[in-house]
Amino acid sequence: MSDEPSAVRAIASSRTTVPSLLVVVRILVLALVVLGAGRHPVTDVHVLHAERIATSPATPYRNFPVATMPLETATDRTIGGAGAAATAVRIAILAFLADLATAAALAWGWGRRPAIVYLVLGLPLLSFIYLRFDLVSVALAAWAVAWTRHRGEALGGAALGVAVMAKLWPLVLAPILWTRRAWRPAAAGFAVVVFVLGAWWYLTGGPKGPFQVLSSADVRGWHVQSVVGSVLWIAGRGIPVPEADALRIGFAAIWMKAVLFLGLLGCEVAIWRRAAGPDHDPAGGTALAAVVALVVFSPQFSMQYAAWFLPWTALAFEGDEGDGRTATIAAVVAVLTGLIALAWPDQVAAPTGWVKLLVLARNVATIGVVISWFATARVPSPSERSGARVSA
Repeated sequence: MSDEPSAVRAIASSRTTVPSLLVVVRILVLALVVLGAGRHPVTDVHVLHAERIATSPATPYRNFPVATMPLETATDRTIGGAGAAATAVRIAILAFLADLATAAALAWGWGRRPAIVYLVLGLPLLSFIYLRFDLVSVALAAWAVAWTRHRGEALGGAALGVAVMAKLWPLVLAPILWTRRAWRPAAAGFAVVVFVLGAWWYLTGGPKGPFQVLSSADVRGWHVQSVVGSVLWIAGRGIPVPEADALRIGFAAIWMKAVLFLGLLGCEVAIWRRAAGPDHDPAGGTALAAVVALVVFSPQFSMQYAAWFLPWTALAFEGDEGDGRTATIAAVVAVLTGLIALAWPDQVAAPTGWVKLLVLARNVATIGVVISWFATARVPSPSERSGARVSA
């Protein structure tokens, strides 16, 4: 840990006032969402998508394509169906509880300060994140890693399996399981949960589900907020068109996606091979770099993906100077994402021209997170790697 506290650490120094205010702000945001859903027609595309899934008489995956993992789809069908307003309220309550659950996981697993930092980092995303499912997967992943840190390896592995079946992104955190002393129970818990829920997914939805998730329901274009899509967008290489509740541009050929996947695979292997020794928690900068790399190489970068970074950013601030610098860049990504949300509330409609620059700046900062981590990460020796597993 660096000797001099950063500005974010300083914010977390208050014992009661700051945490209370951060929770009060979230309660007010939740109240605004609930009141808004009752007074105005719901236009959020994610809420309307959940309502369509809930009210469809057909079977998801089997009879119509769905781009979400099975637990999110099951949640949509459970809490939706009573009208868009009611669905928005239920999603908001679920997201609010998940938000606080993530903070609780950080407080229990690592201490009070990273929990407060997490709540601070999430402020720029509050204008939209309570109408998304993503905070549920964030909470599950945070508790999974916290449990593995405190000798609950089997429970942590199982929780990470649930997180993966809710949203695919926590899969890049699976190598954390192998850094723990009792990695076999963790791996077994993860495998059992994924197998059982995967079998249920196959039996209820058929074999097409995983392909629909990996291909985002077989969309053709690049999401304009993705790294590749934002470059095409600002260079004028195509006209953005609505597709699957988002603006997309150009044609994402299979071979280009394959190249990105190989790049992602190589990057993840390099990240986890550089995972620090026994004196460094991989749940901080290492996990942050792994999750951000997934977004960098993805053909899609929806605004809510920034929520995936938050707990690992908070933990990275607890690390050394290099992790702190990487976390600072990730915090900039959260702020820029919040500005994009405010400047571009309707993600299906084309925004004003300067928003392109904002999206590009956000993506440059996102790439900067990974570059910064590699620039400061130290390659541990073989003895340190073995020591990390024994002492974890």
